[in-house]
Amino acid sequence: MSETKDSGRGASRAVVVWWFRGHLSPYEDQTHGLLKALEARCPLQVYAAPVIGGGKLRRAFLRRHYPAANLPDPDILIGAGRETQWAMLAARRARGGRIVTLSNPSWPRRRFDLCIIPTHEGVRSSSRVIATRGLLASPGTPHPKMQGTGLIVIGGPALQYRWSEEQLIAQISEIFSRHPDFRWYLTTTTQTPAETERRLQQLSGQNVLCVPHYEVDSKWLATRLQDAEQVWLTEDNLSLIYQALTAGAAVGVLSFPRRKLDREVAALEGLVVFFPEWQAGTALHAPQPPFDESARCAAEIFQRWIGNVA
Repeated sequence: MSETKDSGRGASRAVVVWWFRGHLSPYEDQTHGLLKALEARCPLQVYAAPVIGGGKLRRAFLRRHYPAANLPDPDILIGAGRETQWAMLAARRARGGRIVTLSNPSWPRRRFDLCIIPTHEGVRSSSRVIATRGLLASPGTPHPKMQGTGLIVIGGPALQYRWSEEQLIAQISEIFSRHPDFRWYLTTTTQTPAETERRLQQLSGQNVLCVPHYEVDSKWLATRLQDAEQVWLTEDNLSLIYQALTAGAAVGVLSFPRRKLDREVAALEGLVVFFPEWQAGTALHAPQPPFDESARCAAEIFQRWIGNVA
């Protein structure tokens, strides 16, 4: 959805979206998730809008002229991260439309039409804010889970906890021993230490397939997240945790001794089961009602603005 996209449905016209793409991939994943959820409600034409800065941006703002003359006037301008915010303000001043930013703006929120911000940043929903539980994720195609299938995704050391390879291996081994009839997929990320990856590969067996991150792509991981009945992740994989929840999986979080309280992780309470809780007898469970913050935000945008356009 990075370039022009028209779903071709039978509405009077497609909603024109200018997508201001920054350089932070977590934000880009969230924006893609929101656009995909919005596209499920109405036809979209999505255009990659230039993100300008410096003197060029100041001139564009003052002259009410944004360097995107080849694009149709936008209904929605969407982006995330500080580098996109001034660009969207200048583009709206020149060409109109409503701004949706998927990050806490560095300027007063009243300058933006809608800010989508996680609650762990200390915000509440209002006329200009949708407070979300965590990060937005791309909604998948609903289909039944593969019973008895599990996925484990291992990250690496992080500031908020004390990484322990021994503790990690012990937790994974206990999960395998409690579910000997499951078919397990075990994978890593770019943050996983090489020695940890080597030891994880030694866990491969009859019902465990260990595939390092450099042997798979995003499509493989997305498929595993959609299919798995259970998903276990280290807590540094916040984006994947929310993808797994959105996919309807029962999600567990592998735990390490904490260095500090992390509000992002605390926001997961009630959505996931942390390993010590599971070890003490709390069963993993799929989120009820189904968890899909992208769809909730898309529904709000549609209700506010698009119903009279599309």
